[in-house]
Formats: sequence, structure tokens, C-alpha cells
Amino acid sequence: MSHALFLRHRALPGRRDELMTVWQRHMPAAIAANADHEAYVYTTVDDDPDALAVFQQYRDAAAAAAFLHDPRYLQYLQESKHLLAGPPEVSACTPLWSKAVGPGPCG
Repeated sequence: MSHALFLRHRALPGRRDELMTVWQRHMPAAIAANADHEAYVYTTVDDDPDALAVFQQYRDAAAAAAFLHDPRYLQYLQESKHLLAGPPEVSACTPLWSKAVGPGPCG
């Protein structure tokens, strides 16, 4: 069953663009190479100049956990930690339907 995460990252004041640059250096290639990523949406937050929001959908929870060990992801963490105000807010969820991915158990 698909597994998804909503994340909200907070950069230190005025450092969001730097954080985005580090993300762009490492994450698109890691995500594109991961067949278990069914969907990934990386966004700014319109009413918060220091925040980024992410939606990630994986084949299952084990795939999400496995991605945490990807060397490119680990490099991103290392290079971005000085730009973050703290750990991300994370909410796990179960996708029921997605236009991009197709029907889930409700479709």
C-alpha cells in the first residue's frame, strides 16, 4: 500500500534560497533514480518566506524508510543542516487517490 509524507521545513531567517540550492544539487537526481518514489512535490510556502513544504509518495513505508539511507540524501542532510531552524514537521499519511499516480484503494 502506498505511503506518503507531508513535510514542512523551516530555514533560518533569510536562508531559504540557500537551502533550495543545496536541495537542487542533490535531491532531484536521487528522487528521479528511485523507482519507489511514486510522486514528489517540492514547494515554497506563499505566506512564509522561510518555509518549504514537500509531499512524497512511496510504494510503501519500507521504501520511504530505505530512502533515508540514500547517499545523495545523506549528503543533502550534511550540507543543509546549518541552514535549518530545526527538524522538519512530518506527517505520515496513506494516499487514497492521486491524479498523478492513479487510483488507490478508493478509486
